[in-house]
Amino acid sequence: MKTRYLILNSILVIFIIGSIAFIGRSQIIDLWDSWMTDPLPEPIAYDQISIVNNTNVEISNTNTVANINSVTEPIALEVEPQPLVLPDEINLEVPFTSQAPHANWDLPYQEACEEASAITVHYFYQSLSFTPDVADREILDLVAWQEDNLGFYEDTTAEQTAQFMRDYWGYKKIDVIYDPTINDIKSNLAAGRPVILPAAGQELGNPYFTPPGPIYHMLVVRGYTETQFITNDVGTKRGENFRYDYDVLMKAMHDWNDGDVANGQKVIIVVYPNP
Repeated sequence: MKTRYLILNSILVIFIIGSIAFIGRSQIIDLWDSWMTDPLPEPIAYDQISIVNNTNVEISNTNTVANINSVTEPIALEVEPQPLVLPDEINLEVPFTSQAPHANWDLPYQEACEEASAITVHYFYQSLSFTPDVADREILDLVAWQEDNLGFYEDTTAEQTAQFMRDYWGYKKIDVIYDPTINDIKSNLAAGRPVILPAAGQELGNPYFTPPGPIYHMLVVRGYTETQFITNDVGTKRGENFRYDYDVLMKAMHDWNDGDVANGQKVIIVVYPNP
């Protein structure tokens, strides 16, 4: 009888522990991840960034003002562009919201990764932050604008996303870069520009996505370490500072391509702040 009592007690304890673990599994995963990953670089806010334009090279020569004024023909000075020296790591303080700020994944939120990604980059340049209500309003306003002006909002390509950012917020310069390298992404981040990246979502392997994950997805690359890109992945509430290995993100990078995302061209979107 005593043995049976001990067995029942053990089963009850195991059941209770298992139930607690199941209920708190997300927190346990987060804690485990924090133990197993290296610390993140210190975030850099937009107003802390000193953007260096490598084309503006200081030139010194021995001509005096008098000598220069006496020259009748213009002098062509050939200056070799200086290569950008990339920091070992960087982490831009891009504010985060998921594409479903109130955890409502009905339409339009389940299709709002492009809008959420674009909004977070805009908020970075404006030095603004989110509350769930603010993020929700911004997403719905942008969706409504696209429906009125484009006739749709779902699954915008890199070019279409760049265009609505020009039209909606008035950005003057946005690069859509095809077949980018890892250094292309790093160079823009080092210059203080977050990178919007379209992807075949199911190739990302994000454990927080509802399986099997989105066919098409967009996220924001905000930084990098020695081996990983740091992202704001708007497809999950745990997407802030989510890290992907370089090869994972580069392989998953694909444009919409009329729904054939796996064969879509590799591309990134780089928004420049207005002067």
